[in-house]
Amino acid sequence: MTQTQPGWQAESPDGWLMVTVDRLPAWMLSAWGATWVATPAVTRIATAGLACDRVLVRSTDPADSLRELLTAHLPVAAAAGPQAAGPLAAAAARGWKVTVVTDVPDQFVGLGVEQENLTLVAVPPQPGETTSAADEASACGRVYAAAEAELAGADLLWCHLGSLGLTWDAPQACREVFFDPEDPPPGESATIPDFTVTAATDPDQVAAIRQIFAGELAHWDDWLGRLLAAAGSRWHRFGMLLLGLRGLPLGLHGRVGVGQPEPAPYAELTHVPALVIDPAGRQTAQRFGGLLLPADLGATVGDLIACSQPAGGAPPSAVTLGQSLERVLAGDADAWRRGGRDRIFSMSAGGQAVTVAEWACIREHGGSDRLFVKPDDFFELSDVADRSHEVTAALADCLGDAASQAAAAWEKPLPDVLVPQGSADR
Repeated sequence: MTQTQPGWQAESPDGWLMVTVDRLPAWMLSAWGATWVATPAVTRIATAGLACDRVLVRSTDPADSLRELLTAHLPVAAAAGPQAAGPLAAAAARGWKVTVVTDVPDQFVGLGVEQENLTLVAVPPQPGETTSAADEASACGRVYAAAEAELAGADLLWCHLGSLGLTWDAPQACREVFFDPEDPPPGESATIPDFTVTAATDPDQVAAIRQIFAGELAHWDDWLGRLLAAAGSRWHRFGMLLLGLRGLPLGLHGRVGVGQPEPAPYAELTHVPALVIDPAGRQTAQRFGGLLLPADLGATVGDLIACSQPAGGAPPSAVTLGQSLERVLAGDADAWRRGGRDRIFSMSAGGQAVTVAEWACIREHGGSDRLFVKPDDFFELSDVADRSHEVTAALADCLGDAASQAAAAWEKPLPDVLVPQGSADR
C-alpha cells in the first residue's frame, strides 16, 4: 500500500475508497484481538491508518447507519444551523465521480444517492444451497470483483457488502482451515444457521458456527486485499474508510443467526470495526479509544475529502451533527476528550443500551437492567448491577431520558458517578 511509504504526504487525495460491511463484528477481526482469525488485509489497513476501538451503532437497522455515514448527521432531533458535510457532499463539491457497488441496493433506498456524478452498481445476490466452487463465484467475490472493475472510472469508490448476513457461500477450503482433523466436518451448507442457545445446546455446535463464519471473514479479507491492491494502482495517494454497520449474533447472548427474536443491543451486535487511512499519512498504526458513531466517521471522511482544517471554537452539537476526527488526526486528542461524545444510546428489537466511558447498561425488553464494566468486559458477560447500584440507577435514568426525549438525552450533563476520574468534564 502506497500510504505507508516514508515521507508520503498529500494536501489533497487523488481518490477515496469506502468499504462498508453489514454483519461485520469487531470482535471477530484480528485488529480487535481475534488471534485465531487471520485477516491480514484488515491488519495492513490498521498499520496504515487509525483504528477506532469503540465505534457503536445507534440502531441495528443498517439503513440508519448508512444514513448517518452519508449525511454526517444524527436524526435524533431537527437539525439547526450549518450541516456537517458527509462523503457524498464533499465529493460533489470537488466534482468527483462516485460509484457505489453493492449487493443490497434496497438499503440505499431513500438515502439520496440519486444524484449527478453518482453511479449505483447493483450486484444482486444469488444465494446457493452450498459453498462456492471458486472464490469469484461467491456472493462476496462477485461484489468485490465488480467493485474492482469500477475503479477506473471512479474518484470515490464505495463498496458495500451485505452477503455476510445473507449467505455463507465462501469456498469450502476457507472454512476447512478453521477445523482440526478430529472435529466433525463443517459441511457445505451456505444457509446461515439460526437458533436460540439454551442450556441444552451443545457448545461444540456454537463453536463450529463461529469457525464457519471465520472462514467467511477470511474469504472476505482476501478479496479486500485485492481491492486495496487495485486502488493502489489506480491512485497514487488515496484515503480509505473501512466500517462495519452491525454485528452478528454468534451465541454470546443466547442467539445464533440473523433471524428473530433479535437480542438486546449487546456489543456483539453494536460494536463495529472502523479504520481510517488519512491520505496525509497522519496517525498511522495508532488507535483511538473515544466513543464514536457512524455519523462521526462520515464527518471525518467529508473533511478529509474536502481537505478541511480543524475548526476552532466549541465542537458541533452531539445531538445533530457528526463530530469529525480531524483534530485527532492532527494530533489534538485532548480536543476530543474535552468535547467528544460521552455517551451512546443503542437500540435493537430486543432492547436498549447506553454506553459511557467506563460502563454499559443493557435493558432487555421485559427484563432487568444489566451493567458491565467498559472497556474491560469486552464481551459483556459479567453483570455487576448488583454491586454498583448507583451507577446502574444513573444509567437507567439516561435510558429513561432517551425514551422520553431523544434530543435532550444526548446533551444532558451526566451525573458525577458516570464521569471518569480526572475527566475534563469534572
